[in-house]
Amino acid sequence: MKNILIVDDSATSRMLFKVNLPKDHSYVIHESKDLASALRLAEEYAPELVVLDYNMPDHNGIEVAQALMDAGINARFVLLTANTQQSVVEDAKALNFRLVVEKPITSEKIAMLLAEADG
Repeated sequence: MKNILIVDDSATSRMLFKVNLPKDHSYVIHESKDLASALRLAEEYAPELVVLDYNMPDHNGIEVAQALMDAGINARFVLLTANTQQSVVEDAKALNFRLVVEKPITSEKIAMLLAEADG
C-alpha cells in the first residue's frame, strides 16, 4: 500500500479528498492541518505523494513542501488549491511540484493525482 499525505487546514477539504477516492483504492491516507503535523507524519510514514493546499493560516503549501524537502522527505508533491495565480504556479514548478490542480476536488482530479502516486 502506498501512503498519501494530505496537508490542508480545512477538515472539509480533507474529507472531500477521501470521499472522491476510487472505491478500490490501495492507498493509506494520512491527514495534516499544519506544518508541524505534516513533518511528523511524513517522517513516520514516508508518503509517496504529498497533496498540499496553498492557502493555510501559518504556512502556505509551498512553504510546507520546502520544509518537508529540507527534512529529507522524498515524495511527489501536488498543489491542490483554489489559488491558481501565475505566481503560485511558478513557485510550485520551481520546487518541482508534479501538478497544480484547481479546487474543488473531483473524482477525475483524484484519478490524476493517484496517477502521480503511481508514477
